[in-house]
Amino acid sequence: MKNKPAVLFQNDSILAIDKPAGLLSVPDRYKEDKPSLASLLLEGYPTARPLHRLDFETSGILLFCLLPEAFGWYSEQFEHRVITKKYEVIAEGRCIDKEGLIDAPLFTQNIGKVVISKRGKSSQTSWQLLEGFQHHSYIEANPHTGRTHQIRVHLASIGHPIVGDVLYGSGGPLFLSSLKGKKRYRLGKDVEEERPMLSRLALHASSITFKDFRSGDDIRVESPLPKDMQVAIAKLRQYSSLVK
Repeated sequence: MKNKPAVLFQNDSILAIDKPAGLLSVPDRYKEDKPSLASLLLEGYPTARPLHRLDFETSGILLFCLLPEAFGWYSEQFEHRVITKKYEVIAEGRCIDKEGLIDAPLFTQNIGKVVISKRGKSSQTSWQLLEGFQHHSYIEANPHTGRTHQIRVHLASIGHPIVGDVLYGSGGPLFLSSLKGKKRYRLGKDVEEERPMLSRLALHASSITFKDFRSGDDIRVESPLPKDMQVAIAKLRQYSSLVK
């Protein structure tokens, strides 16, 4: 990769990496040649073992255990919900409520898509509205469980699919023309087709808190919002503000 993923935190037992969007967390069992963060780390960190995963298009904090004897310590924190995580999301639709708790069981189908079903596992996500726009919402999501596609499915279930998440109901990428309006938007000179401001899943793992293996103290790691999501929010504020 041209730009190596940044190290956000490291001690002798754990490593926190800022995963970019468009990179696998771990190797794909069917496409072993595709690069993954876990594989890229092996040269510099031969003992690194992933403690959790992020979706391919999701950016943000990913934790790796560096000390074999500490793997159980950190894994149990995930299992027993000791670890707390915060995600930042740009979702479609204007939120009427300021916060909420989504408590809906999730079931993974054979095709890999996740649905809300009584057959599924108990799953809870709390959320808070950070900023509202005319047709979008900037949201903080806090998953209390760690199910596959949890935030994506839960937000879609309340009418707010994440921008770019066509699997769960998004209209697709975010274009500047959709904010400015077709009459006000003009393509640049020699530009034949508009490029999206935000073409990937607008989901970022921005904060995680866990207990250190050595001291037992809480350690909080944060990741700044990536540039593509920063630009999108800036344009939403400029062209889609609720204050006119």
